Order: sequence, then C-alpha cells, then structure tokens
Amino acid sequence: MMNLSAKGVAAALLALSTLSMASCCAHQDAGIPANKKELMDAFVAGTLDESYVPGAFFVHFDANSKVGEGAVRSHINYLLQTNADVLKVQFEQRPDKITDLDKQETWDNIAPVPEDYYRPTFEVIRELNRLVGNDVYILPTIYSPYQVARQSLGDENIAKAAQERPEDLKRVFGYYAVALEWLVDACKEIGIEGFYMTTQGGEMKYYYIPGFFEELIKPFDLRIMNRCAEGAKMSILHICDWEGTYDDLTRYLDYPGHIVNTPLVLNGTPFTLQDGYALFKRPVLGGLDRHKEIITESPEVVKAVVKKALADGPKGKMMVGAECTVSEAPIENIWTAINTGHNATEE
Repeated sequence: MMNLSAKGVAAALLALSTLSMASCCAHQDAGIPANKKELMDAFVAGTLDESYVPGAFFVHFDANSKVGEGAVRSHINYLLQTNADVLKVQFEQRPDKITDLDKQETWDNIAPVPEDYYRPTFEVIRELNRLVGNDVYILPTIYSPYQVARQSLGDENIAKAAQERPEDLKRVFGYYAVALEWLVDACKEIGIEGFYMTTQGGEMKYYYIPGFFEELIKPFDLRIMNRCAEGAKMSILHICDWEGTYDDLTRYLDYPGHIVNTPLVLNGTPFTLQDGYALFKRPVLGGLDRHKEIITESPEVVKAVVKKALADGPKGKMMVGAECTVSEAPIENIWTAINTGHNATEE
C-alpha cells in the first residue's frame, strides 16, 4: 500500500480545507457549505444557492503519474491547484494487448483477464480516499467493457467481430466486465460513494452494423453502470464523443448518473446545457469546448466565456466543465473557469 508521509497528509488536508473555506467565505450569507461533499450534495438536491456554481475539469497526467504514488500526488496537486468540487480519478491503467488477431492468435484462444486486473488503479483510489475522501467526493473513472476491449483489440477487429462473431465479442467484453465489477466493488468496500461512468460505442460511425449499440454496447454499459449506481450518492454519466459524433442521445435516458456530461454537438447542430437538462431532467456538466478558449485563450477570455455559459445555462442545474478532458489547458485557465463559477453572481 502506498503511504505518503504524515507531513504530506496533513499538508494536503490543510490545503484542501483552506481552499474550501476560501471558496465559501464570500457566500456565507447564502449558506454555501464549506465541505465539498456537502456542497455537491446540495447541488444534486437542487438546494445550492445559485451564487455558487460547482465546477471541475479533467486531465490526463504524465507517464510518471499513471499509477502508484506519482498518480496520487498528481491528483492531489491538481485538486489543490484548480479548487475543483470533485476529485475524478483518471483511468490511466491501460490493458495489455491480450491478443493479436492480425497474427496467429484467434478469437478461440483469447483468455480472461485476471479478476483483480485493476488493482493498481484501486490502490491509487484507496490512497486518495484516505487523504481527502472525508472532504471531497472521490469519483473513480469507470470505462465501459467496450472501451477497454478496443484498447486491446482495435476498432477494426471489433467492428469485424460484431458482424461475423458477435458471441465471441460478447465473451471478450464479459472478461473485462468482470474486472471492472471487481474494481467497482473494491471501491465501494472502502467507502467510495460515486463514480464517473463513461460510455462509447453509440457513435454514428457504427450505424452500419445492425444492433451494434442495442446488443453489444448498452447491455454491458448498464451492467457496469448499474453496479456503480447502486447506493451511490454523486455519480456522473459521461457520453464521450472523443471517437466520433452522435445524432441521438435518447438511447441514454435510462442510464444512471446524478449529473450528465454530453457532447456539444449532435448531428452537426449545437447541443447546449439547456438542451441537455431538458432531455435528461438532471443537472448537467459542461459549457466549455475542450478545443477552444480553455486551451487557447487568456484567463480573462476564459472568464468571459464562463460568464456567458452561466448566463445561458440552466440556473441551479449546471456544473462548469468541458465535454471531455482538457489536458493541454493552462492550469490558470482551469482555475479561472472554476473560480468564475464559484462567484457566479460577481460582476
């Protein structure tokens, strides 16, 4: 087990407490909770004063921060530098290539992955929970079985199998599902109360394969996400458009998640936070384009963009963020975006 020094633990806790109090001092009359867990509870319940809009942006860390103590330190430092209202744990442990279908291996000899395959990721989550879990929701990122399988098999092999050997593809998805279920259950055993649940596979690029989403994607999505949602207090559903575009989000209406993070474009047409709230009837996360100002512009421009997003978004039902990771964004821009939401009524 990783074990940061007592001095490091105390410093992290003190810094987080100081940040939380600083964020809320200007809102004392509005009754904004100082504890970020209580703050997010109020947001999900719809009782958080509109002068404080929560926020969080997510990034991938460098090669030395994927697992182990480096990952723990990077997550803590990022939380303190940005003053985000949740701590999302990145899903950085990539599966080994379990087969090479372009060579001698075949679908018939693909073996299951170990049940506790994601133990290194779990150890990062456990240490983060030990350090700051009393004050902020730790949200492990949980990929879908499709997402982890495609890292090993590749899109082309998955698409071919979906048409020619769907039962074999389901079997392999099932291997990863077992490992993901182990991770979810292990997290719950240590007191994790929410997850960042992400889905791919419903993009328009797969429409040429009959039943791809309905038979291969959604059943495995719901198998894992419903496992995450059981007893959870604060989870986020992320409909990821990193690998392609969508034209229909109604197929996700029965997916769990207290907060929904959607693409910004649907079939070539802007899809706003107002649209997302109207469709899902749940709070929404977003407002900024991961490709634009948060990456390319100054903090002053970012502040103006967030102000507009706040003005246009559903009052009391939005959380400032982007539609996916913003790893190239300057830390000053991320802090500015979140801080602007924390002072939503400031001129």
